[in-house]
Amino acid sequence: MASPKSAAPEPPRVSPTPLPKPAEVVQYDFRPPASERPAHPTEKPIKLVQWNIERGYKLQAVIDELRALDGDVIALQEIDIHCERSGWADTGREIAQALGLAYAFVCEFEEIWSPLRKADAQGGGVHGNAILSKFDIVNARAVEHTTHPINWELPPAQQPHKLAAQEPRTGRRLTAAATVMTPAGPLLVYSAHLECFCGALARMAQLSDLFRDTRQQQAELAAAWRQREGAGGKEEGEEGEEGEEGAEGGAGGGPRPPVLAAALMGDLNTLANGVARLSPNYCTDHLRWSSLGWFEAELLDRLVLPVRDTEGEGGTSPAANAWAARQGLPAAVCRDLVNPGYADPFNARSDITFDHWKYRYLGLRLMTGKLDWVLLRGVKEVVSKAMGNSDYSASDHKWLEVCVRL
Repeated sequence: MASPKSAAPEPPRVSPTPLPKPAEVVQYDFRPPASERPAHPTEKPIKLVQWNIERGYKLQAVIDELRALDGDVIALQEIDIHCERSGWADTGREIAQALGLAYAFVCEFEEIWSPLRKADAQGGGVHGNAILSKFDIVNARAVEHTTHPINWELPPAQQPHKLAAQEPRTGRRLTAAATVMTPAGPLLVYSAHLECFCGALARMAQLSDLFRDTRQQQAELAAAWRQREGAGGKEEGEEGEEGEEGAEGGAGGGPRPPVLAAALMGDLNTLANGVARLSPNYCTDHLRWSSLGWFEAELLDRLVLPVRDTEGEGGTSPAANAWAARQGLPAAVCRDLVNPGYADPFNARSDITFDHWKYRYLGLRLMTGKLDWVLLRGVKEVVSKAMGNSDYSASDHKWLEVCVRL
């Protein structure tokens, strides 16, 4: 007997408002009028918060946690707009509105509604990353990545990665970037979510794009500073004094341009350890085995971050990351994979931010790692740091908090 045909899948809801396209920026400002905002003295530390909110499945719990944290600058990943899996909510906007913050969202993907998707992954809307702040957000933009190990434009039948085929979408990995105008000065902020369906080397290539962007932003700041210095008080034969922004010790012994303060925050998906190493879906390059005994986060900590661009410090910078070149990464990527001054206040091995419940067995935790990062550049002091959501009740990631003086 022929089996009855299954019922046709329910069509997706139609969004009441137009949805953004990949690389499109959406901004809102839910702050009270400037005259009603509490003062933030310039000497008061800036509280940075990083969190992957797991699509906002538990949106109210996320809002409650963020309200208690009271962050000044917040980077969030896995923001859903009008997806069935997250109750059709505009999760980022609801968070910003509830907390009374300025908000910038960068769309990465159009999440196609499809019977191929499981209920907890069902789409119908869009997905991306966001930056929220108590302070003005300017120059919000999408940073393009040059390496895309998954071609998300392929239809499921042509998608070679079997897990990617189960979540049809269009778009690409993009990082949200903006300048936040803090009372202590501008802060360049990134909210990144690197690819998970690849190997460590592809993620390093994506990180190199953010290093390159930081150098470009620093170069623009330096050019503007030099222009101001050139137009400054030398018209009447003065020697010119070092401004507050400048620093002694340039190549000619004079003042140098200021260092751009930056916070590169995000879920960098540094997960190639534990049982993930056994899966060709999550570990697709030779480091899957050649880095045995290391957490992927340790590869960044020991082999990428120490390769520093020291030109601004009066030193000679390496032309490229030689270790990355030996692993077969393209020359352009190796040139970009030179750290423009970022430092990590957390421990790459012991500060676990992800502990997947599906892989806990007889007291063993088989899929853990430091996936989430707050990389800092040009800050005067790290005052404190913390992690939370340790029971993973609001999201499958911990949040990170770092208080800094700029």
